[in-house]
Amino acid sequence: MRFVPISKLQPSMLIARAIYDQSDKILINHGVKLTPEFIKKMENRGVIGAYIEDEITNKVIVQEAITNELRTRAVKSIKDFDIETTINLSKNIVEQLMASDSILLDLVDLRTFDDYTYRHSVNVAVLSTMIAMGMDFKVDELTDLCLAALLHDIGKLRIDDAILNKPTRLTEEEYALIKTHPSVAYNIVKERWDIAATTKIGILCHHENVDGSGYPFGLKDQKIHRFARIIHVADVFDALTSKRPYKDAYSPGDASEFLMSSCGTLFDREVVEIFLGYVPIYPKGSTVILSDKRRAIVAENIKFNILRPRVIIEDTGEELDLTHDPACRNITIIDVETVE
Repeated sequence: MRFVPISKLQPSMLIARAIYDQSDKILINHGVKLTPEFIKKMENRGVIGAYIEDEITNKVIVQEAITNELRTRAVKSIKDFDIETTINLSKNIVEQLMASDSILLDLVDLRTFDDYTYRHSVNVAVLSTMIAMGMDFKVDELTDLCLAALLHDIGKLRIDDAILNKPTRLTEEEYALIKTHPSVAYNIVKERWDIAATTKIGILCHHENVDGSGYPFGLKDQKIHRFARIIHVADVFDALTSKRPYKDAYSPGDASEFLMSSCGTLFDREVVEIFLGYVPIYPKGSTVILSDKRRAIVAENIKFNILRPRVIIEDTGEELDLTHDPACRNITIIDVETVE
């Protein structure tokens, strides 16, 4: 399978992964051939593209980090303010990630604007847990961190959607209100005996910057709990790579560049370095341009060598291993087909 942006979808293309609406009901199922009406329906819903099947990429399999069923249950628990269920689901997310053979995050996010806060929270939980696994956290720590990430934005549920989704620049008063959400979230959970203190600290401090410019306390460096430092990186990456009413989505590559350039000011360098070992700049199934001008589809990413995946040449089906094949040593990726 391969990912095709909405602007390049054509009638008769075969859907490889089901597309869901904001209620997690199937909008277009896998195995369905696209029609002009289906494509228009996707455009109207804000869908950014689709995974399609073709002969060249029929061996490329793109899998979710966690199952869609678990993701849907987690979204619902946050939306319903059902903290007990969210606590249990944090354990399920950790279990699924630990059981996975590969936890490279390869899937292009097909979310629309609807329910952004809830879906964003689940993504941040997955990303944060992946980072912590790379830092050799114990299982209990992984679960506590995952829960902090799931609940990190629940304070935003007390803020008007008109402000959260405002397409123009926020006023000083609106921005000040947005900045209260970590404290509001902390106040919601602070008296709960069934939530660890480290989880609560992760929720409260996930917008602290390592140079002291963050909020709510202006903490610096190691004074920021490591849960918060991890969630901060995952939170910003997912926000940057998500399309919103007021901005286009960054490519994973551009978002990764932002993380790297902000080490020592916004982000902890160790956290960013580990994160970049798990999040490919070129997601599996995406189209890239090689330095010899050929177009290729990313077939497999190589852990900790994310700049040099295995690719399939679009015109011929030839496979190139940019990491291990000596003949490919001088071939680099110079561009990636982005969502328009």
